Amino acid sequence: MRVRWAISLEDTITSPTFQNIFRRAVLCASEEDVDQQRRFRFKEDALACLIGRLMPRKAAVLHTSNSWSSLEFVRTEIGKPSLVQSSSAPNFEYNVSHHGDLVVLATGETRIGVDVMRVDEARRETAVEQMDTLKRHFSEEEIQTVKGGEKSEMKRWHAFYRIWCLKESILKATGVGLPDGLHNHTFQMNRNYDHIPGNSTTSSLYFHRSTPQHQWTFEESFIGEKHCVAVASESSSPSENVIPFEMKSLEEILKKADFINVTADVDEELEVFMEKPNKPF
Repeated sequence: MRVRWAISLEDTITSPTFQNIFRRAVLCASEEDVDQQRRFRFKEDALACLIGRLMPRKAAVLHTSNSWSSLEFVRTEIGKPSLVQSSSAPNFEYNVSHHGDLVVLATGETRIGVDVMRVDEARRETAVEQMDTLKRHFSEEEIQTVKGGEKSEMKRWHAFYRIWCLKESILKATGVGLPDGLHNHTFQMNRNYDHIPGNSTTSSLYFHRSTPQHQWTFEESFIGEKHCVAVASESSSPSENVIPFEMKSLEEILKKADFINVTADVDEELEVFMEKPNKPF
C-alpha cells in the first residue's frame, strides 16, 4: 500500500470545528508528540508538527491492520522517524514534509523520502540570483535548468524548487542528511518536460557522486497551483507511474482513532496553541 496524502493548514485552522478537532488530536497523539508541538513558536509550525505525527499513524493502521494505540514510533540511529515493525505485518516506510500551507505524507514498503516546497515568486531576489547564491549545491546542468533559455520568472522558480525538492527527497529517503553535501546528489532532467501545475513525471535520473543510481524513482508533481513536491522511492523495478497526492482533513485522519494520551489537559493545550502568533509570510 502506497499513500500520498496532503493536509492544508489554513483549511484545518479555519474549520468551524477546529477547536474540537484539536482537542481530539491531542488525545490521539502520544505525550511526546504533544510536547514537541508545544515547543514551536508559531501556530502553523505547531499544527504541522502535530499533523505530521498523526498522518503516519493513520497510514500505518491501514497498512498493517494494527490498532492505533498499539503502534510504536521511534527514531533510528541517524534520527529518521520509523515505525517499530511487526514480523506479521508488511514493511511500512514513510516520510513527512511541511512547507507553506501543506503537510504531506508518502509511504511505501521500501526506503522513501518526500519534500514539498511552496513556490514563492514574491521574493526580494530573482530565481537566478537565488541559484547564484546557492550554486555550490548544484551541478552545472542543474544551474542551467534554472538560468538558461527564455523563461518567465515563475518558470525559473518552478525549475529551482523542482531541483531542490529532488535533492531533499533523496537525502530524506537515505537519511544521510546535509553532511553528505547537496552537490553530491545531482539530477539529469528531461528537457522536453514542462514542470508546471497539472503535469507530473518520473523521468529524472539520479546520480550520487557522478554514479547513476537506477534503483531510485522520483515522482515529481504539483499539489494545487503553489506547491511543488517530489517523492524518492527505492525499488528493484522502478515504476513510471506518479501517484497523485490526495487532500485529506485532520478530521479524516482522526476517524476511529484511539485515545492514547488520556491524561492530557486538552483545554490547556488548546489555550497554549491559540495564544501562539501566526507565522509571518
